[in-house]
Amino acid sequence: MRCPSALLPEIVRYGTARPPPDRVSYNRTLMATLEQQIGQLLIVGIDGSVFDSQTEDFLREVKPGGVIFFQRNILSASGFFYLVRQVREFLQSLAPAPPFLALDLEGGSVDRLRDVLAPLPAVRDVAAAGMGRKLGRIAGKEVAAFFLNVDFAPVLDLASSESSAVLGRRTAGAFPTDVVRFAKEFLIGLNETGVIGCGKHFPGLGGGKVDSHKQLPLIERTEAELWESDLAPFRELAPELPMIMVAHAFYPVLEPSPRTPATLSPRIVTELLKQRIGYRGLVIADDLEMGGVLEGRSMETAAVAAIRAGCEVLLLCGPSVNSRRTYDALVQAAKGNSDFANIIATVVEKVAISKQRLPVASSSDPPPDFEGLASEIRQFSAEVRQRIESPQAIRRS
Repeated sequence: MRCPSALLPEIVRYGTARPPPDRVSYNRTLMATLEQQIGQLLIVGIDGSVFDSQTEDFLREVKPGGVIFFQRNILSASGFFYLVRQVREFLQSLAPAPPFLALDLEGGSVDRLRDVLAPLPAVRDVAAAGMGRKLGRIAGKEVAAFFLNVDFAPVLDLASSESSAVLGRRTAGAFPTDVVRFAKEFLIGLNETGVIGCGKHFPGLGGGKVDSHKQLPLIERTEAELWESDLAPFRELAPELPMIMVAHAFYPVLEPSPRTPATLSPRIVTELLKQRIGYRGLVIADDLEMGGVLEGRSMETAAVAAIRAGCEVLLLCGPSVNSRRTYDALVQAAKGNSDFANIIATVVEKVAISKQRLPVASSSDPPPDFEGLASEIRQFSAEVRQRIESPQAIRRS
């Protein structure tokens, strides 16, 4: 089963893709200055819930390829709707390629829109109810309702006793077949709304005992165990995933350099993901402000190392001052090293092609029926609960 998305020919098979529809804009992206090219490799967070002069100055300086939104940006449904619209219009005025506009909307504990709409049920419950496609469709409708076009989901990590305290019910199950079944359906539903999904966290956090937001997890699996278990969902879903997010976790069997997270490892990102598995979509580095990647290094050093390892888009989710500093470090690294500048030029070409099929929203679109959408979410949650409590309902569906 493959996701029926028009995005896939451009994003997944970028090497043999037909020319993007707007070749002039595409060429303008490739001929951009080095500073503009580096900005296109960043998805950044913004500080507040309104589009003020500080936000405008920050975005004008960095010219990021996208913005990721968090609870700090979302005080009300209508307020967030207009914030995203202003951000989108401003970024489109700075670069020919449309911006990635993203958030984390998995369901359960990771649901940025729960307070302004209604909470989605946890992935584990949805998977048990056999309703992954409907979750993807509703999550996509939520995302698209706010002019957003990227949902950093689904989670492809396996449930385990080691990671249960960290991952909770964010995972679909303990077996690769459970995770793949759910993720395929979720991606179909998401693509039905024109929203891009992202599989995470490669090569799998199922064996981690600590939270990578705070510390660097140590994943002590054998290579065979990783290949047959943790990596299995990524291997099977690689042709269907427009994006894969790499984890800040240490895998000694894959990366011999001590305490080196996967995001900074050419052996894991380039050799394993791109060459051995053959992944052709965009490779995203998880937030570079997380403790798991900052152990023993600065954010600036981590950003350069992640690009060298093979990551193509960097998440910088915290305060804008940190994003500015990291952006400046990448510019200086590229200006001081022609090989690194060549890497940037190659990667920005791939990013530019991947953006050509992003959905386009009209600036004149009025706010959607948020209450109606919230009601649909609540009805979905009730149906999931009913199915879990009545297994016969699942067998009849």
